[in-house]
Amino acid sequence: MTRALNFQQIQAFKAVMETGTTTRAALVLNTTQPSVSRRLSELRSATGLDLFDRFNGRLRPTREGLQLYQSVRKHFAGLEKIESAVQILRKSGTGVLRIGATPTLGAGLLPEIISRFLRMHPGIHINVQTLGTPQLLEYLRQDLVDFVLTTGAIEHDDIVSTRLMRASAVCIIPKDHELARVDHVALDRLHSHRLVVLNEADDIMIAMRAALGKHRQPDDIVIETNSSITICSLVAAGAGVGIVNPFVASTFSDRLVIKELRPRIAMQVVLARSITLAPSLLTQRFIELLKAAPG
Repeated sequence: MTRALNFQQIQAFKAVMETGTTTRAALVLNTTQPSVSRRLSELRSATGLDLFDRFNGRLRPTREGLQLYQSVRKHFAGLEKIESAVQILRKSGTGVLRIGATPTLGAGLLPEIISRFLRMHPGIHINVQTLGTPQLLEYLRQDLVDFVLTTGAIEHDDIVSTRLMRASAVCIIPKDHELARVDHVALDRLHSHRLVVLNEADDIMIAMRAALGKHRQPDDIVIETNSSITICSLVAAGAGVGIVNPFVASTFSDRLVIKELRPRIAMQVVLARSITLAPSLLTQRFIELLKAAPG
């Protein structure tokens, strides 16, 4: 009567097939020769098959033994693939990191951190999508990105948001502009200069107008745009003075002058993740680098 097989019996059978003797098989399995012989005997009883005979003092597989070995080898090949996948996951998560970020953070905050991350984890593939916050949140819901970085506020029941760092908006100025020589820029004095600003609904513009309060509001806005990167390019070309987040401003530091703005316009970098899916190992390691970044 046949019985269920166990892994040790199959493992001993495979080792004997590949080494030719129970003694060599015992060395491969880090066990004793009697133990291997016992497992082969158990396997014969469990299967009801003669898997070996002895020829010139050596074990020789029967036709049934050879056919069983072909099946066992396929099984172990599958196990090796699984073990390899586990090793990769243990080392570097899924092997792919998908980042969603607003364009200014994609240009200003992420490049140095991504470069450092790739040095720490060679062979990793990174996909970066730069979009507006609403589109990024949809990507997150559809599992198209692992996490989102934005400077905008996020309040959604299906998304977990965490403030990673705080910062202050800065004033960017053409190199030959008169404000390039001052220690800092007073917000209530900007009305006398040509301004390149973000749209009215942007958080920085809302905060700027709130900070000005009863002070004179800017009246010489020459250009309005939804892109801080565009503002930096225009200011560098001499089109006017702008207010942007410090991350994107730093990428243009060789083409314009960056000044502290007073009073301070606070801003933040927010990390958003899906509430329904735990972060991958790669995501956790990347976030650790983000948290350690100066801000």
